[in-house]
Amino acid sequence: MNISKPGRNLVFAILAGLVIGAITSLIYIDGLPLVIFLVQLNAFVFTGYGIPSLATSMIVVLTPISTSVTAGTWDGVVDVAFNAFAVWVIDGLLRNVYTSRQYYLVFFITGLAGNLLSLVAEPSNVLSMGASGGIFGLIAGAVTADYAINRRWNVSLVAWFLFIFFFSTFLSGISVDIFAHLGGVLVGLASGYFVGRSRRARSSHY
Repeated sequence: MNISKPGRNLVFAILAGLVIGAITSLIYIDGLPLVIFLVQLNAFVFTGYGIPSLATSMIVVLTPISTSVTAGTWDGVVDVAFNAFAVWVIDGLLRNVYTSRQYYLVFFITGLAGNLLSLVAEPSNVLSMGASGGIFGLIAGAVTADYAINRRWNVSLVAWFLFIFFFSTFLSGISVDIFAHLGGVLVGLASGYFVGRSRRARSSHY
C-alpha cells in the first residue's frame, strides 16, 4: 500500500514510541523510571515535572517491562499497533487534505489539545499515552476541510468518521482516554476548516 512521507514518518514515530518506552523503563531518576516523566500522569503534570509529557505522551507508551511504578502493561503495545495501522490505512485520505507541514502540525496541535482536555477532565491519578488524539484530530480535520472546500457535507465521509470515532472510543473494548479523543476531534474540526478555507481561497485566485 502506498503511503505518503508524513504518514510513513508518523507510523515510524508511533512504533519508535514503544522502543523509547521500553528503554526509559530501565533508566531511573531519583528512584523513578524515566518513562513515568514521558507518559502523561496527571499528578506529575500538575507538579510541573510532567509538563513535557503533554507532548511526549503522544508517542511514548508503557511496555510490558515491569517497574516498581508502572507495573508493566500490554496497553502500550496494543495502542501502538492500533494507531500505526490506523495511520497506514487512512493516509490516503489525509494526504489529499494536508500538505506535509499541515499533516504534522494538525497532528501535534490536536494531540496536545486532547492531552490538555484529559488533564483538566480526568482525576490526578490517571495515566494516559498514545497518538489517538492526534489521529482523530487529523480525521476530523479532513471532514471539515472537505466541507470548507466544497461548501457541502460529504455524507459518506461524515458517517464513516462518526462510526470510527464512536466505535473506537466507546465500543472497541480497548482502554481509551475519551477526553483525549474528544479534545483532538474538537480542535481537529476547527483546524480542518481553516485548512480547507485557505485552500479554497488560494484556488479562487487562479
